[in-house]
Amino acid sequence: MPDSGAVKRLPRNFHKTFKPERQYISKLLLFASKGDEADYEGIAEVTGIPTGKSSGKVPAILDYCRGMGLLGLESNPRSRIKKPALTQLGRIVLLRDPFLKLELTQWVAHMNLCSPLTGADLWYQTFVRGARHLGARYKRDSLKRYLQLVYGVPGGNIEGPLLRMYNDDESFKGCGALMETPETLERKKAPIKREFATAYGAWTLSVIDAHFPDVQQVPVTELETAAAWLTIPGWDLAGANRALQLMEQGGLVDVDRHMTPWLVKPLISAELAWSRMYDDLD
Repeated sequence: MPDSGAVKRLPRNFHKTFKPERQYISKLLLFASKGDEADYEGIAEVTGIPTGKSSGKVPAILDYCRGMGLLGLESNPRSRIKKPALTQLGRIVLLRDPFLKLELTQWVAHMNLCSPLTGADLWYQTFVRGARHLGARYKRDSLKRYLQLVYGVPGGNIEGPLLRMYNDDESFKGCGALMETPETLERKKAPIKREFATAYGAWTLSVIDAHFPDVQQVPVTELETAAAWLTIPGWDLAGANRALQLMEQGGLVDVDRHMTPWLVKPLISAELAWSRMYDDLD
């Protein structure tokens, strides 16, 4: 498992209060697909992503794409010139669901954004550590107090655009991973559907690659401990078993249920699985 030096979560305020608008994510994926590079202002000019006196929304959208596993950076992260590059997930999303309209696409992006290693810290604290402290349903003030305690910040809009993201049609309401009512916030479980199985398998294989490189079989308990494999989608053991059964039927993994805990063995590469993630929808 990687040491703490491998943790590269986006910092709490990376979003600059901007929510991830799907239309701008699409524009940035298209920019990356052409192999172009530019500074923030240049990217804004080419893509039409709004800009202000400095850099506008481009840095936030670029970081959202990185946290969602859609883009990487071929340029030095500290360089003024940015050269975003599509990941395998980013390529298939641009090809099959360029505006991230599908519930499946939004769930995968959300799950990646919660990653303990490469997601966004605010999402990790809310959906992973927060889930263990707050449960599945809680008041908005409870989340605010929890995050204030985590970050040592006394007040303000500490949750930023996180809540708006899942309640806005322009963003990620399609998956609605955290739904807001007048009284409560409620976490929604990632739906276990046959047509989602390849995408969940690709996510699982990516988790294994990131946390357990060169390991042939990984216990489910270690997947949870290292990568919050159960906590991020919100599955209980019965749900996880159903998800694994669907992944097995798709030839993505093999699960040894004669062992306690169960052992998960990858059968194909994560890259290949990502390339097939929409096949079950056809």
